[in-house]
Order: sequence, then C-alpha cells, then structure tokens
Amino acid sequence: MKKVLSFLLVALLVLGASSAFAEEVEIAVVPKALDNAIFLDAKTAAEEKGAELGVKIYWEGSPTSDAAAQVNVIESLIERQVDGILISCNDADALKDVIDRAVDAGIAVGCFDSDSPESKRAFYCGTDNYAIGKLSAEYMMEYLPEGGKVAILTGVLGAPNLEMRITGFKETLAAAGSPIEVLPVQTGEDDVQKSVEVVSQFTAANPDLAGWFFDGGWPYFADPDALPEVKAFMERGGRIVSIDTCEPMMQYVGLGMVDILIGQNYPTMGALGVETLYKIIKGEEVDLGDETNYIDTGYEIVDINNYEEVWAGKAPW
Repeated sequence: MKKVLSFLLVALLVLGASSAFAEEVEIAVVPKALDNAIFLDAKTAAEEKGAELGVKIYWEGSPTSDAAAQVNVIESLIERQVDGILISCNDADALKDVIDRAVDAGIAVGCFDSDSPESKRAFYCGTDNYAIGKLSAEYMMEYLPEGGKVAILTGVLGAPNLEMRITGFKETLAAAGSPIEVLPVQTGEDDVQKSVEVVSQFTAANPDLAGWFFDGGWPYFADPDALPEVKAFMERGGRIVSIDTCEPMMQYVGLGMVDILIGQNYPTMGALGVETLYKIIKGEEVDLGDETNYIDTGYEIVDINNYEEVWAGKAPW
C-alpha cells in the first residue's frame, strides 16, 4: 500500500510539474535586426521583466534589417504557437498580414519602437516619432536661424518610425517658413559602419553643408576616431541633431561632435511591452493609452549641460 501511495504521489508531482511547465507564458521579442545595437537595452529590460513575471522570453529576429526576413521570423513563431509577440516593424505594410495571421492564430501581438498601426496588433509601445522629428526641426531652426543646407541620415528606407521622424522634421520646417534647405535623404541601412561611411563621404563632398539630422544615432556607436569628418564639420560651425541616447553615444556630446541628443526610452519599451502582453494573455485589464492603443514611453533631451549626469545613470555597454 505504501508503494502504491508513493507511486501516486510521484505521479501527481510529475503531473503538476508538467502542467506548470505547459502553462508557462512564452513571449518572443522581435527587433528590426539582431545586428542593431540600439535594441540591446530593450532586450535586457524585456528579459528582466520576463524573469519577474515568470515569463519565458525569446529574443529572435533576422540577422539584418529586412522586412521579408522578419515576416519569416513571425511565421516560424506562429508555427511554434508562442503566446505573445512584441515586434519592431521594418515595414508597416509588409508586416501587416503576418501580424494579422498571428492574431487570428490566438497570439497576442504588440509593437514597440516601430508600429504597424493598420494591423490587428493590440498596442504600440514606444516613441511619438512625429513629435521627435518636429522637435529636431525646432532645434535645427534655433541653431541655423539664417538657414543653410541640412542633410538627413536614416536607416532603412520605409521603416515607419524613421519615416515619421523625417515627415515631422520636414513639415515643421515648412510650416515655419524656415530658409533651411533639406537635401536628399541619405541611408545607412541600419548599419553602423555603413552610416559612418555615408556621413563621412557626404560631409566631405558637400563643404557648404550646414547641418545633419540623424533620425537614428548609428554613427555614434562607432569609435570617435572613426569620424574625423564629423569632428571637423562641427569645428567649422556645423550643427548636428541626433536621435537616441544610448550609453556609447554620451561621449560625443562632451567631445563636441553633436549638439543635442533626443533619446528614446528603450528599457521601458522592452519592460512595458512584455508586461502589457502578459496581462493581455492572462486576460487582465490593461491601460492601452489613447484610442489608437498607443502607449507613449516619452523621450529625454541631452546636451552639454546635462550629459555627464545622464551618462552616469546609464548602465555601461
């Protein structure tokens, strides 16, 4: 009899453990690309929030920023039947159908950093990209009241968040009647080395260039010694406004190689994105922001006056 009871006890324990494992929530966080360092803070925060909630976090994506490859990643996650997907979209339209298929398959989907607003995604957690494009233009007009030629560096053409920043930048200049002339957009393809090359070559080829708007901070992930053209550009009176305030970028403010950084809150995107998906999966009530289900994670401003203080508060990379 004791052997029978022991067997039953072991069986119940095994069954209980199996049930607990089966009920573990699985959320895949999908950045635009695995080679884009901008997402590392979101990754860390998502994994920490997952550990706190008892959620299994998968960090999965395509090697480089490519919408078609990202579609394949989502399709594989649908096949695996994960519970939730948090994605930064390379292309809103290209990702719409596969996001809709994931939702129809019973997977909760949220977007962070870069949205697909026409899809069935539950929410967007991130920056108001038009607003920071507008703010960037306001700073540029302050720096160049007499106007001048300004170039824009972007990542992958068509990325919804980057396009909104460019739109906000251009429309704000136009609405103000600014004499600033915006030159054709240059693309670094979401790649640090490519961005360094594009900025260096374009700056050297345009000696009358007055300003740069980096709608992402790709060049500032490089070593400062890799950007002599940028240093010379600033020394002769050029002005640069750049998005993002990741820890490696802080040094450029002190070196006088950028006027102002407008930082997105990637840790909050990762943590709040995962937490919101978890609540949706569990059927809990969630605050999805405004009527567009937009959860605003805000931004920070860094310049010569506060960069040391902000830098000290960032975890080293």
